[in-house]
Amino acid sequence: MSSHEVHKVAEPVAAPPLEENMPKMPEPDVLDRQLAGVLESMNIPRQKMAELMNQSNEKKWQLVWAQLKVQARDPPQYYLEHLLIHLDSLEKQRKKKAKKRVLPSNAVPVGKILRGLEISLRTNSLSWVKEFINFKLSPEQRKGKPDDKYNGGLEILMEYFATMDDEGRENMDDYLCVLCLRALMNNAYGFNSVMAHPDTINRICMCLSNVDPFQGSDPDPEQQLRKYRTHILVLELLAAVCLVPKGHARILEAFNFFAAEKRETVRFQTLMHLLRSERHNISVMVACMAFINVVVHCVNDMNYQVALQHEFTQLGLMKLIDELLKQEAPDLTEQIAAYQDNFLNVAELAREAELHEQDLEVIEELNSELTQLQADLEKCNEDHTKLVSGLHKDMAEMRLTNDSLSERLEQEKVAHLAAVAKYQQEISTVKLELATVRDRCAKAEQEAADAKKGLQTIKPSSVKREKSEDFGFGSEEATPAAAAPAPPPPP
Repeated sequence: MSSHEVHKVAEPVAAPPLEENMPKMPEPDVLDRQLAGVLESMNIPRQKMAELMNQSNEKKWQLVWAQLKVQARDPPQYYLEHLLIHLDSLEKQRKKKAKKRVLPSNAVPVGKILRGLEISLRTNSLSWVKEFINFKLSPEQRKGKPDDKYNGGLEILMEYFATMDDEGRENMDDYLCVLCLRALMNNAYGFNSVMAHPDTINRICMCLSNVDPFQGSDPDPEQQLRKYRTHILVLELLAAVCLVPKGHARILEAFNFFAAEKRETVRFQTLMHLLRSERHNISVMVACMAFINVVVHCVNDMNYQVALQHEFTQLGLMKLIDELLKQEAPDLTEQIAAYQDNFLNVAELAREAELHEQDLEVIEELNSELTQLQADLEKCNEDHTKLVSGLHKDMAEMRLTNDSLSERLEQEKVAHLAAVAKYQQEISTVKLELATVRDRCAKAEQEAADAKKGLQTIKPSSVKREKSEDFGFGSEEATPAAAAPAPPPPP
């Protein structure tokens, strides 16, 4: 039984088929109110309630009508008044030290009352359960009874559970009382009421007191079967309680109470007797091992877990497990495997702790080295920062120098370009002048050529004249053509 099963509620089954005599369906808003009231009384979870409220109106009406037809057979007062009759009978028997109880002629057997009460707690609405828990005695019923007793239905049930005689235990009244408590714990309201009561878990635990490791099988097989059923029910319920908040502490308190009441030398001694004496019943063994698994392994504190498993180891559980494994029952083997898988080996843990200490020493040395390396790294970072800062400074100065040189180069470039332009202009002027000179030279050369040509033309005439003069034919006057050419103009 898991932890969530403690709080489970009976979910409604599918809507019953339509009946011929079903009354007319009310208006939708009235139907919704009726269905909400029905679901609330059944302690349906909100998520499931929302799903049911979204059904069609026909299915809603079927659910409402099915619930309206189911009326509690008897009110809580019926069962509690009969329990009070049996309590009064037990009280009188003790006072008179009689061997048998004397019951009124109209008294219903307590077994029948408890069976009816268990069914009612399990099947009736939450309002019925609340009415049972909050039951108050009438002034007449209160006469002659202590004021601090019988304050509510749970108190009356627990009073009978605690005071029942051997006859009641032989008739399995304790089993029926546990069934009633389990049915009561199927909803949050009843569960909280059971957990708030100081004696409920103790009394459930005390149902294991009929274990006798030295007693063989009960001569009455039916009686033996009833005892097994009681032990299975008790162990499953205690395991479920273990898993709820503060439930584990309550279970250990209950076994402390059990040890004090039964005068056990050590806690859980009777539980181990149960494992030994009822090993031929696999269901009891499975329930017992499941309970031990939960008790030992549902705690978060490792030291506490080791202490609990040590209690069972001292009681011989590990040796007994080896014997139980020979039965080759799958469910029992599964529970044993779960215990072994979660078992904390103290020797191994000690070795691990020693290794852990060594690891811590190594870690401490590594941390020391790491601290030194971090210091060296910091120094390197400082040196690096200084170096980088110096490089940045040098780079800044170089950038300034570079900018200055660039600016100066740019100025010189501009001046050079200006000089080049000037020189090019002067060269152009010189070229123009040179061209002019060349033209003039060419012209002069041309004129000289022309003059030379003219001179060559004039030369033969002069020769002739000279010859004439020689022969007396010359004239003293020279012709203009014979005159010498003028020299060329200067360049």
